[in-house]
Amino acid sequence: MEKADLAVGDSTRLEIIFDTKNYKSNVTKRPRIQTNEGPPDKTVTISATVVPRPDSTYPVVIAPYKLDLSQFSDKPIDEADFTITNRSDQTLDVTLIAGESALFSIDIPESVKPGESASGHLKLHKDAMEKSFEKSFTFELSDSAHSRFTVPVKRTVRVPNQAAGATKVLPPRGGK
Repeated sequence: MEKADLAVGDSTRLEIIFDTKNYKSNVTKRPRIQTNEGPPDKTVTISATVVPRPDSTYPVVIAPYKLDLSQFSDKPIDEADFTITNRSDQTLDVTLIAGESALFSIDIPESVKPGESASGHLKLHKDAMEKSFEKSFTFELSDSAHSRFTVPVKRTVRVPNQAAGATKVLPPRGGK
């Protein structure tokens, strides 16, 4: 949570991390949120279709299906490109609905024509260059199901230790 104490009528952002690593097909999770307001606890429903082969998704395929901006040398790695390929027979509008704007910016195509591909681009903010993290961004399509696709974004930073001649890996912050 961004704030631990909330006044009546106040709000805050709460990050819930759903690691899909051990799931396949349709999955529903209901994390419980406890407050000092008393029972009953609040719940949030997360529904997902976990695809074990990301190259077989419909109506679009994202390549690469996850973005790794890990840095293990002195050469800065601060951006990545990805492609959205439309496998349907209709033009699909693409709308970014969630992303880690504090860490990176995302450029996505406005639409992708049937059978065609369009490029997207992710760029780290300068103040995120020294951070390790596992986050994601999500976009929604204009198909009849309003399909949503979430793309994982990972960054591990190895920092040289000048005194000992060794390296140190910074652990990710903020989950997956």
